[in-house]
Amino acid sequence: MKKKKGTKAQNTSESIDAIAQISSVTELRTFISEVRDRLLKDEAAPIFAMSAMQQVMSLDTIYELLDKQNKEILQEIWVKLSQSGFTLRKPPLLFTEGDVA
Repeated sequence: MKKKKGTKAQNTSESIDAIAQISSVTELRTFISEVRDRLLKDEAAPIFAMSAMQQVMSLDTIYELLDKQNKEILQEIWVKLSQSGFTLRKPPLLFTEGDVA
């Protein structure tokens, strides 16, 4: 039996729940990789990725969860969001003065 796909609202709600449960570097990488992949394949609206990124960056443990690979994935999402028309400032958590996006 095939499982029905949920509505966009359900999928977004599930994603927000997933963010709240992130407690390890691997869990963060899995989540943000999915966001990046969906954004790059145009399977998710940029506003979805922006919301997810805002939630991730607001995690109490973001400094512990942000390794080099996770930082690079979040930078990719940020660049794609910038290219899609969002006016964004480079977050100091992801970019240093020498970084070029």
